[in-house]
Amino acid sequence: MKRFSLPKLINIFFMLLLMGSLIFACKQKKDNNIVFEQTVNFENDNWDFTHRTLEFTAHITDTVSPHSIEMELKYGDDDERVDMMPVSFSITSPDGGKTSVSSAFVFVEQEDVPDFTNKAKQLSGTQIRSLYSKKYFNRSGDYHFRLNRHSDKFDNYNIQSLTLRVIRLPE
Repeated sequence: MKRFSLPKLINIFFMLLLMGSLIFACKQKKDNNIVFEQTVNFENDNWDFTHRTLEFTAHITDTVSPHSIEMELKYGDDDERVDMMPVSFSITSPDGGKTSVSSAFVFVEQEDVPDFTNKAKQLSGTQIRSLYSKKYFNRSGDYHFRLNRHSDKFDNYNIQSLTLRVIRLPE
């Protein structure tokens, strides 16, 4: 068994401490840049048709920095879920101005993926979709976000939650 000298052990300790600090600092920086985050959990893992529209309100004060807006969908693997779920997203600013964008969540068919992937997918999955990669808010105040699911007139089973995030981008 190889023995380490005291100076080598001290160097290893400080290297590990430095790497841990850097990892923690990077995580903190990302968390500090999240301006708004809200999660909607769907009862019984069912995004039902009667609640197809989700509304959020965020108080935005930074009118200088660019922001990204993303949505994160958590789901389980289920044959009853649709293959593709188109959504539209609109932002109403404090002065009443409105912008809109469309996106979609696409779910891979079970028979289209290899067996090893098939087994791994059966527990759950997450998809993150960027709605705006670079968005400027030109007025300080309350912004109203509206997400509307267009997929069908039925419930979407095994959809666990949807999270909307507004993230300040570094300049």
